[in-house]
Amino acid sequence: MENNTKMILAVLVTAIVCVAGTYVAVGGGDDSDGVTISISGSTTVQPLMGIYKENYEKYTGVTLEIAGGGSGVGATNAINGVSDIGMLSRDLKATEATELKATIIAVDGVAVIVSAGTGVTDLTSVQIAKIFSKEITNWSEVGGASKAIAPISRQDGSGTRSCFDDAMKAAYPTYKVKDNVDIKPSTTEVIGAVEKSDKAIGYVSFGYLDNLDPTKSSAIKVDGIEATVENVLKDVDPYPLSRNLILATKGAPKGAALVFISWILSPEGQKLAEDEGFIPVKPTA
Repeated sequence: MENNTKMILAVLVTAIVCVAGTYVAVGGGDDSDGVTISISGSTTVQPLMGIYKENYEKYTGVTLEIAGGGSGVGATNAINGVSDIGMLSRDLKATEATELKATIIAVDGVAVIVSAGTGVTDLTSVQIAKIFSKEITNWSEVGGASKAIAPISRQDGSGTRSCFDDAMKAAYPTYKVKDNVDIKPSTTEVIGAVEKSDKAIGYVSFGYLDNLDPTKSSAIKVDGIEATVENVLKDVDPYPLSRNLILATKGAPKGAALVFISWILSPEGQKLAEDEGFIPVKPTA
């Protein structure tokens, strides 16, 4: 694995030099030694970026500085030059696309999770939309236990929230998350809140499903379809909640950022995404 990584990085750097004539890394200089790439945004992409950091820094002179904040923060920071790369777990908005170049690095599904003890293993998209709109307020109304439902959502600007909202609006046009719904700033906090309760419902990236304690929470079927990578990829009746994971740069990526993104799209980088539960967009072998 280590020899393959070194070879891939060497080939990528050589290719950039051949195309551009001179390799100019982000932050200045004529090689990658001592270069820092600043990256911020989606908390869904952030753990995957941590895996990339661990593998990439071992073979290059590049340092990756990674911060969360949500997809909206990632886009804003990339536009304003605060970060070299913005992480997004949604597509660019029209206003963002005029300044940013998006590179899709993987595809993700969003799983709906419930507390153990709710008595529910399958909900329709319409039922889920009505739960978060507070039109359905007790689990007994959808075949579960006689307990008040505690919906937990992400904050505005979250890519996971954007994917979830889009799917809910498509299923139920009057869907709207009510003001008294519990809002969490990260996927980790959503899982924590669901697992501390016996009556909660939330939603998380597929990449976090391995973090669930099966004695405290579980992913449910949506419209009778299990939350799996295979079902996201189906041409007929696919799993209804999925989205692109994106790295955004101000204009086309160049220098050290281009080499790094190219490595992510290599078989080595895509295999790391696959190992974390995401769906690769390029062949992994």
